[in-house]
Amino acid sequence: MDFEQALVHELSSITALNGKVFPLSAKEGTNPPFVLYVSSEGKKIQTLEGYEESKEVGATIHIVAQTYEDLKNLVKQVVDKLASFFGRAIGIGGPLVKSYEYNEPSEDFNEELDYHSSSIDIKVTL
Repeated sequence: MDFEQALVHELSSITALNGKVFPLSAKEGTNPPFVLYVSSEGKKIQTLEGYEESKEVGATIHIVAQTYEDLKNLVKQVVDKLASFFGRAIGIGGPLVKSYEYNEPSEDFNEELDYHSSSIDIKVTL
């Protein structure tokens, strides 16, 4: 299981997000709450001896909810879940997270679609 698969597995364990974690965009007709994520393969860590097997992977997690109260509740659950990654293998047989950091969540309201959202940037070392 790679990082993205493990991330989806972990976030899907939050009851309200089970089956509602998508890369880049949600499936048409999906009602909030749901999570969108953007990630990459990451970059290998370079030392004087060359590149290590370890790598840093960045991702952005977008949480979407119908109400502000629901958003605040989901953001807390997602932040707690992400923080639990430190020092353990994530997913089922997924990568070991050697370090984890995140930026303070930013919030937004989409008037046209009438939903609240929050974005969290994370960086993990695997």
